Amino acid sequence: MNEHVDYSAKPAKGATRFLWWCAGADKDILKYSSYADHVKYVGIGGIVLATGILASLSMFFAINYIFENVAIAIPVGLLWGAIIFNLDRFIVSSTGKGDGTDTITLKELGNATPRLAMAMILGFTISAPLEVYIFQKEIDKQFYKLDQEEQKAEIKKIEDIYTKSPEFNKLNKDKALLEEEIRNLEKEREDYQKRAAKENATEFGGCGPKCEEFKRMATEVMGRIDERKNKIADLDKKLQVYDDEKTAKIKELSNVNNSSHGLLDRLLALHAIPGSSVPAWMIRLMFVFIEIAPVLLKLMLIKSPYDYMSENVNQILETKQGINREHIIDENNKLHTMKGFYNPKRIIAIVEHQNAKEEENAKEAITLFAKQEKDDIQKDPASFVKPDNQA
Repeated sequence: MNEHVDYSAKPAKGATRFLWWCAGADKDILKYSSYADHVKYVGIGGIVLATGILASLSMFFAINYIFENVAIAIPVGLLWGAIIFNLDRFIVSSTGKGDGTDTITLKELGNATPRLAMAMILGFTISAPLEVYIFQKEIDKQFYKLDQEEQKAEIKKIEDIYTKSPEFNKLNKDKALLEEEIRNLEKEREDYQKRAAKENATEFGGCGPKCEEFKRMATEVMGRIDERKNKIADLDKKLQVYDDEKTAKIKELSNVNNSSHGLLDRLLALHAIPGSSVPAWMIRLMFVFIEIAPVLLKLMLIKSPYDYMSENVNQILETKQGINREHIIDENNKLHTMKGFYNPKRIIAIVEHQNAKEEENAKEAITLFAKQEKDDIQKDPASFVKPDNQA
């Protein structure tokens, strides 16, 4: 075992050092730590990096659904991924080690609640667009079903508008009356044609006056039929205008339904699919767990060489700046650790000492000056007192 006394971890490569940076760890301390510490912070950094990538993909899909423009979706997705990455990196780097054991107590969970809440919110935010993308085929089927039902209802509304239109109804009524007249005239023409045929058969093998009269009357009726058919053709042109307008509105309705499916519509459609709750929540909770995993892992980490060296470096830096830890025992015999700030105390002591010495020197100077002035008065009091008439 002697070969392990001077143990030193293998030099870290660029990818490893990058993942350490993602985890918010100090690479200058980690390079002197054990291989187990290297693996821990590579894992944490990998999760943080993965959440940033997932956030970029999530926002890319969301923006692409909204604007249907890849040129807009790519930069916005990258920006959002960078924001989430930095938030996760801050959350992980600011999370302590709990009590330094592999268990998580209720007190530790309480202290980590704000960070866990932030991570969960980010997880739900990231998961929504990715859920829509994962279940896209099922959502499209649901949209087709919903669109069919919605289109039927909207088409009925459009048709009801034209059915209740007075002008539209009048045109149809006039057309129906003309068609009824045509049917009656057709019967009348057929009757005249039968009579003409009968007269033609009873006389001398030719069409006599009565036969000719019936044919003339049949021809006259045919003219009246053609006249009504022309009126029906005019009415059909007017009715065709209404039909074209109705068809255009129905087509426009179909186009709107096919192009108006945003992110919220897709989420609602996903929840409307029978049996979709369980798989959707499984996907959602998976993303939430990925987001909160680094915080939970840091609370579960046992203190390792990296942690002790990090505390040692921090205390050295604090001591160099005049900050030290003071241990105080209270009335209940409990030990409390408080930080003492020696640089401010030292500066305050120096300033107080300087002020005290300056005050002492000022008093001494005034005392000596007063003594000298007193000696001068005793030697020549007349020089300090002048008669009133010389004042």
